[in-house]
Amino acid sequence: MNTLRTLAVASALCTVAPGIAWSTDWELSADMRLVDSDGQPSLFDGGLGALRYDSEHEGVQVGRLRAALTQPLGDVWAVKLDASYFGQDDAHPVGLTEAYLEYRPYPVNGWRTRVRIGAFFPPVSLEDTASGWTSPYTLSNSALNSWIGEEVRTIGAEGQLEWLGTRLGHDFDLGVNGAIFGWNEPAGTVVATGGFSLNDFQTTLPNGYVGGHSSAVFPEQTIFHELDGHAGFYVGAQARYLDRVTLIALHYDNRANPAAEDIALNEAWHTQFNSAGVRVDTAAGWTAIIQWLSGTTSNGPPDDFYPWPFHARFALISRQWGRQTLSARYDVFGIESTDEDSFGAEEGHAWTVAYMFNQGPHWRFALEWLHVASEVADRATLLDEPTFAGENQTQLSVRYTIGSGL
Repeated sequence: MNTLRTLAVASALCTVAPGIAWSTDWELSADMRLVDSDGQPSLFDGGLGALRYDSEHEGVQVGRLRAALTQPLGDVWAVKLDASYFGQDDAHPVGLTEAYLEYRPYPVNGWRTRVRIGAFFPPVSLEDTASGWTSPYTLSNSALNSWIGEEVRTIGAEGQLEWLGTRLGHDFDLGVNGAIFGWNEPAGTVVATGGFSLNDFQTTLPNGYVGGHSSAVFPEQTIFHELDGHAGFYVGAQARYLDRVTLIALHYDNRANPAAEDIALNEAWHTQFNSAGVRVDTAAGWTAIIQWLSGTTSNGPPDDFYPWPFHARFALISRQWGRQTLSARYDVFGIESTDEDSFGAEEGHAWTVAYMFNQGPHWRFALEWLHVASEVADRATLLDEPTFAGENQTQLSVRYTIGSGL
């Protein structure tokens, strides 16, 4: 109910914002989908499918209903709220995907700083550059960034320092960032027990539920929870060359105690990963992205932890001309298992092709085809099904957006 009230308040502010505060930025959008899928039951239904929509969720679906608000507090402070409903089921209600206070003073002698306090995405993704942490290239995220949207959120404080060399006559901008956070100790639950998937879902705050209600395969999990009092951290760096080439790197460690749990049996998973990527944008409208992530997550009693090494990589090529964008992406992902029964082991790859057409500032139309082939050991162990599955999903999206800047 608290998140419902938050969205209601944000929506009301958005509606009257032009009359009460000229500097308030707001945005409301509704994204509806027509879906065709032969996928297996997904993680939202407690299954091991790799798609957002399975064969039981075809036809007209809610893609995302979103309300966002940015309220400046003077010249250098601002409050930012982003709330969404993804229409999966009653276990995934309206909630905040991001909510934070930002301090962004004016640059001094080519140096710029930024501080965020609250809940927000870590600077991992090179594809989710549009509003609401979405991709301008495809409807479904890569496996790498789908996992970030499902399990990883910075709930704490982040600082960033940038050297704006291009403003001083140089060809490069450079930056470093770091954060200290908590309430993300269950991160690793999904990837170890449910595997990777490709979707555009974002687990919402404060509930943070992912998974099905009563499935023995992948039951509902609480993602945002504090269990052991340990603070996690990440450190990263960025470099940009003439706004044409962007490089990023990040090391993440939630420093969780793998033996910690609460009375509701929510468990901590010690999750750490390294990520790096490059994006190239040309004057002719071409974009190419290559991104890589590799890490481990572990859980279990003291002196007997079970580690699950995991990795995800993708390459994307996109061409924009006028109001149209055509993109193709190839994903590779996998999870190793040290369990004697290979629990959680997975290897897979995926192809995605998407066409976007922006009719104007308000309407966007998109058509996407996604094919995922994966080998999952738990399909035989838990479901008595073949370990291999080839899944296909086609989505037609119609999104309507209004806002102060449109």
